[in-house]
Amino acid sequence: MSADRLKFLIVDDQPYQRRLISETLRTLGSVRIEQAENIAQCFEILSYFMPDILVTDWDMEEADGIALVTRLRAGDAGVTLKKLPVVMIAERNKAEDIETARNCGIDEFLLRPFSTAALLSRVEAVTRNRRDFIESAVYVGPCRRRKMLQDYEGPLRRLFDEDGDGEDAPEIQMKKGLTRAYLERVGVLLEGVETDPVRAMRDIFLAAGQLRALATDMKDKLLIAAAESLYNYIQGIGASPRLDHDVADAHIKAMLQLVDLPNSQIELRTTVTRELGVMVRKKLKTNAAA
Repeated sequence: MSADRLKFLIVDDQPYQRRLISETLRTLGSVRIEQAENIAQCFEILSYFMPDILVTDWDMEEADGIALVTRLRAGDAGVTLKKLPVVMIAERNKAEDIETARNCGIDEFLLRPFSTAALLSRVEAVTRNRRDFIESAVYVGPCRRRKMLQDYEGPLRRLFDEDGDGEDAPEIQMKKGLTRAYLERVGVLLEGVETDPVRAMRDIFLAAGQLRALATDMKDKLLIAAAESLYNYIQGIGASPRLDHDVADAHIKAMLQLVDLPNSQIELRTTVTRELGVMVRKKLKTNAAA
C-alpha cells in the first residue's frame, strides 16, 4: 500500500498514545502527521491543516471523541471537513459502544490494544474503499450499511447520487424528466374529468401505469410505492364520479417530491411516502362510510 504524502491528524490526550500511533503510521512511508491533545487544539489545527485522515481516541478527559466527531460532521470545522475520514480508537468492545461510534459518523473503529496491521488496515479502508457519504436530517457520515445483500428489500440510500452530492447519471435524469412529464399530464387530465370522465380516467390510468413502470425501472422503492398507490386508486374507482381530486393531487405532489429529493435524504423521502399512505387511507375510509 502506497501512502505517499498522506496527511494525518491524531487526537489523543495521552502523549504516549500519540507517539505510538504516529510511529505506526510512519511505517507507511512518506506521511505528514500533526497531533492534538484535545478538541479545542484539534479544531485550531484544522483551521490551517487539511488532513486526509483524522485518528481520534474515544476517551479523553476534557471531551470525548464522540463529541469531536459529532461537531466535525455538523460542520463546525467547515463544510469541506464534514466529510473528513475518521478512525476512532477505543478500549470499548461492546456492541452498543460500536453502534454509538458508528452513529456519530466515524468511518472505522479500532479496539485498543491494536497491532500495526490492524491500524494500517483501517487506513487502507478509508483511503481505497471508503463507503458513500450520507447527509440526512438524522445522520451525517459514511454509510453504515457495510454490505449490500442481493435480496435486500430496504430503502436504497444512494440510488440517484453515488457520493451524496454528485449529479444524476444521464439515464436517471431522463427517467426523472419523464416522471415529471407524466405527473404534469395527470394534473392536466384531472381538469377534464368532469367534462369527459370516461376518457379522462382512461388516460389517467394509462399515465399511472407509465409512472409505475418508470419507478420500477429506477428501482426506487418509495417512488414505486407512491406510483402503485395512485395506480391502484385509479383502477379501483374506474370511470365513476367518485374521484377525489385531493387524493390525486396529493399523489402528484408526493411523487414530485420523491423525484427531486436525493436518496441521501432517506428519512424525509420516507416521511413523504408515509404521509401519502395515511392520507389515502383516511380518504378512502371516509368515502366508504359515505
